[in-house]
Amino acid sequence: MFEIELKAHVINRENVINRLNEMARYLCSRNKEDVYYTLLKMDGSDIGVRIRCESVKTDGKISEERTFTYKRKEIKKDISGNSIEVNDENEINLTKDDAAVLEKMFLDIGKIRLKKTKIVENWEMETKAGLANIELCTVPPLGDFLEIEIITEDDSPSHVEDINNEIKNIFTACGIDLSLIEDRFYSEMLRSVIK
Repeated sequence: MFEIELKAHVINRENVINRLNEMARYLCSRNKEDVYYTLLKMDGSDIGVRIRCESVKTDGKISEERTFTYKRKEIKKDISGNSIEVNDENEINLTKDDAAVLEKMFLDIGKIRLKKTKIVENWEMETKAGLANIELCTVPPLGDFLEIEIITEDDSPSHVEDINNEIKNIFTACGIDLSLIEDRFYSEMLRSVIK
């Protein structure tokens, strides 16, 4: 599965919330605590993996989930020259004990690269290109972002372009100028402000 994703800076959070409530279905609020590890490969290069602890609040009830994620990330350019994130995402659910074991192992064979917090309000919406997962995120200390992803099995250029256009239409409908699309990964932005 491939996730096609774009994110944009949010200037007027309340306006975005109002527009999303009009056109999409609200799901829940989430707090995501991510720890990224750098692990060395046999050839001396490294890969990044993540363990996420996520608290999900739905209808007043809070549940906790943990996941291990390994992504093969790729940035592609659309016909306008904008960057599109296309990820081959591999994920498994963990128990609290599973996560603790992996964290110990990762610290023995690698190191913590980065910690990230995302405070999220989550919606979903049907589009011509598939179901859009829409997250209004606060990422301290970076600010607010609207993240939109559509998951697909087809990462052909024409299909990715169709998805890209649907995502941009949602940004526009939310009052977000396309010049506010952010090409960088959160990790890049965080490393530039956290020394």
